[in-house]
Formats: sequence, C-alpha cells, structure tokens
Amino acid sequence: MKTNSQITNDENTVNVDAIATMLTKPFYTNKEMMKMLDCNDKTLRKYRNDGYLSYVRVCDKIYYTVDDICQFIKNNHIVAYQYC
Repeated sequence: MKTNSQITNDENTVNVDAIATMLTKPFYTNKEMMKMLDCNDKTLRKYRNDGYLSYVRVCDKIYYTVDDICQFIKNNHIVAYQYC
C-alpha cells in the first residue's frame, strides 16, 4: 500500500520521503534554492508569487522548509510516457 507521501501514476512513483532524506538542513535560503532548482532569483520569485512554492519569511529573509520543497516537487512532477 502506498503512503500519502508517494505519488502514483501507473508504474511511476515519486517517493517524497526519499527526497526529504536527501535534504539535510531544516531550512534553505534563496541562494541554495536557486542552485538546487537551477534557476535565477526572478524565476524563484515567480514560483513564490504564483503560489507554486511555499516559503517562510522572517523579516526580510526568505526560507524554504523541506516540506515546502517536497510539496513543490510533488506538485510539479510529470510522468514520462512512452510512444508505442
């Protein structure tokens, strides 16, 4: 039986728990997220403003939790398909 932390589409599964174990820190900064997602600050800001990526704001600093990152990956996962 699959847990709630797994996405299932046919035979493809993304295990969010496995992703979470790779992320070793409780919070990630904008700079770390840009490196992780291979994007620039404008793209990251667009993800936040459009509601794709959750975050925590402390004064003028923005942080991302492991749950925020896993949810972003889970929501944007596209299953590959095969032409026959």
